[in-house]
Amino acid sequence: MPLIKTIAEYRAYIPVDVNTSLGTMTPFIDEAEKLFIIDLLGQEFYDEFSALYAAAPGVALSADNLKLLPYIQRALAYYAQLQAMVHLAVTWGDMGIRQHHADESDPAPRWLQEKLQFQALRNGDLHADKLLEFLEQNATTANDYGTWFDSDANTINSGRIVYGTAVASKHIDINNSRRVFMKLRGRIREIEERIVPKLIGKEQYEELVEELKAGTPTAENMALIEKLEPIICKRALFMQLPFMRVSITENGIFVYSGTDELLKPGQLARETDIKVLRQQLMDSEEMGYLADEELLRQFILDNIADYPLISSTGVYTVQPDPGPTWEPKNDPDNKFFAV
Repeated sequence: MPLIKTIAEYRAYIPVDVNTSLGTMTPFIDEAEKLFIIDLLGQEFYDEFSALYAAAPGVALSADNLKLLPYIQRALAYYAQLQAMVHLAVTWGDMGIRQHHADESDPAPRWLQEKLQFQALRNGDLHADKLLEFLEQNATTANDYGTWFDSDANTINSGRIVYGTAVASKHIDINNSRRVFMKLRGRIREIEERIVPKLIGKEQYEELVEELKAGTPTAENMALIEKLEPIICKRALFMQLPFMRVSITENGIFVYSGTDELLKPGQLARETDIKVLRQQLMDSEEMGYLADEELLRQFILDNIADYPLISSTGVYTVQPDPGPTWEPKNDPDNKFFAV
C-alpha cells in the first residue's frame, strides 16, 4: 500500500498540476518507496508501518506514527516527483513513444526539466536526512518505532566506538548527515574489526565497546576512545570517498542518491577535489589519520600504566633492557673504537 493515499496528501508537499490524479502518480510513489524509502526504514518496519497506514482511518494511527508520517511522506513526495518527471510528458505503447502537450501549453525546455529533477533529488535527500534524524532522536525499543530501532536501518551503530552520526561529525565534515553516515558504516565496521585491534589489542577494544554499550566508560577508557574516534572516522571517509557521489561545500560533504545521468559535472565534486580531500584525511601534518595514529601511540606510551590490557599484548612493545654498564677503554693501538 503506497504511503501517500490521496492527491491532496501529495499536494501538501509538492504543488502538482490541478489536473493530476493520484492514479497518475501511484506508480512513481510505489517506485520511490522501493528505491529510496525502504532503505531508510528497513523492510520490516516499512511493512509494519505500511500495514498500519493502509488500515487508517478505520484504525487510527498512534500518536507516534502520526508524528512520523509527515517525515516519510515529504521525502517520498520529492522522490516520486523525481521518478515521474521524465515520464509524465510521454506515453509508450503500440504506437511507440509519443510526446504530448495541451493546446495552451508547451513542454518545459530540457534545461528546466533537468534543473527540476536535480532539485527534486536534493530535496528528497535533505528530507530523508530529516526523517532519519527524527527516528534517531525518538526511536526506542519501547515505542512504536521499536522495529526500526532494532533493525540494521538504525543509524546508531550499536556496538561500535563510532556508533552514530554525532560522533562522526565531530571529526569529519559530514554536516550531521545520517545518509552519509550510512554510507560509511560498512567501512567503520571493517576498521574497528581489523585495524583498531592492531592498535590497542583485541581485549582492550572489546572492553571499550562493552563499556560504551552500557554507558559506563571509565575516565581512562574515555580518553582512549577520544584518541581512536578521529582515526576511525577519517580512515572510513578516506576509504569510501571514491565510491560516493558527493558535492563538497562550505557545509561539508553532501551525498546524492541519484544516478549519474541525473548529476552534472558542476553538481559533483571534481576528481581533483576528491583527491585533495583524501590526501588531507590521510597525511595532513596536523589533521590526517596517520598523525592521529602517532598521537595515539605516544598517548599509550605516556599512559601505559592505565591500560594493563594493552601492555599485556603484543601491540605494546616494552623498552629493551639497558645494555652493559661498563665503559670500554679505547687505546691508539686498538684496531677498533668502542662507544
